[in-house]
Amino acid sequence: MNLEEYEKMFQAETSYFWFRAKQELVKKLISKISLPPEPEILDLGAGTGINLKNLSSLGFAVGVDYSLSAIEFCQRRGLKNLVLAKAEELPFKKASFDLITCLDLLEHLEDDEGFLGECQRILKPGGFFLISTPAYQWLFSSHDIALGHKRRYSKKELKKKLEQAGFKVEILAHFFGAVFPLLLPVRIFQKFLRSQQTIPYQLPGFLNQFLFALCRAESYLFPSFSLPLGTSLIALARVKT
Repeated sequence: MNLEEYEKMFQAETSYFWFRAKQELVKKLISKISLPPEPEILDLGAGTGINLKNLSSLGFAVGVDYSLSAIEFCQRRGLKNLVLAKAEELPFKKASFDLITCLDLLEHLEDDEGFLGECQRILKPGGFFLISTPAYQWLFSSHDIALGHKRRYSKKELKKKLEQAGFKVEILAHFFGAVFPLLLPVRIFQKFLRSQQTIPYQLPGFLNQFLFALCRAESYLFPSFSLPLGTSLIALARVKT
């Protein structure tokens, strides 16, 4: 991802409805799992650091990213436990972490299966793996290219790859279904663009708040009631014991 895209994300992650809704959902899902006191947490693909900042309130949290620019943006947020490393070659011992989060990273990797195996290796027995990734390969567009995506995923494909890596999938569902009818025309339009940039993460205040309210309502119901479609996939998996 180029520096301009990192800057756009850094500025938008605390305001734009999509980022805020995902943060709320991650917070809710983590609150429902049984972590030990002062858990050891790893955030893979730390990006500009908003998720790592939230995780740091729960225990000892480390962020990993392959991009030096991402590490520098994390430092701008005041974060310190940062590691520059390839996701497929993680510099941690076996069974090091209680929880790993991997939010919108898997789609960037050439060897996604090898990466999932690495995550399974460094999680403790019974450890949790929380992952989000874009859904539907037929929606692949200039937006994905600008973000450095290699692919998008189906539920069936993601479930299969998680299980092959040694995980038991406890939750796997679409998210952003509440706004799917509104986002779909945008994504289709992006398929025909040649621009190597994402759209600006800016909306009129009332519209941004309305979309956030829709997504927040969806997150309250998730996963007991999840919509059958959505632009993202959310999975919570656990290392088999």
